[in-house]
Amino acid sequence: MSLGERVRTGAVLGAVGFLALRVLITLASPHPLLLEMPEACASTSENCARLDGAGGHRMDGVLPLAVPYGGEDDFWAKVDAWAEAEPRVTLLHKDSDFRHYAVQTEVWGFVDDVTVSVNPTTGEVVMQSSSRVGLSDLGVNPERLTAMADSLR
Repeated sequence: MSLGERVRTGAVLGAVGFLALRVLITLASPHPLLLEMPEACASTSENCARLDGAGGHRMDGVLPLAVPYGGEDDFWAKVDAWAEAEPRVTLLHKDSDFRHYAVQTEVWGFVDDVTVSVNPTTGEVVMQSSSRVGLSDLGVNPERLTAMADSLR
């Protein structure tokens, strides 16, 4: 076999292996449809981040958000604009005080669930981003919520 044939064979095998891993990741991932805010991240979780009025999880130094009375429509317009501006974000559920998005990573196709809720009485905003699979998110979820909170202020 010539060098060119070996390179082509290696490239084909690499592409097949990559596609097989992408399919495996997709099939192994749960596909929840959240209709309300999920439970808070486990205290030891490294694949989940939460921003809320109680201090949240893995969000050191990021101040929680609150929506002033009557400001709900403007807030949700900003949330929807964030989702439209971010790549690989899919809206899975929407109602008057809650959103559930799926965010897919570019290369491997891992999916994170991003949820946002507003307490209609207090205006407290709760945001959570959690990986569907794996023990660690490599810091992606806290970074995502920090950037999202900054865009909503």
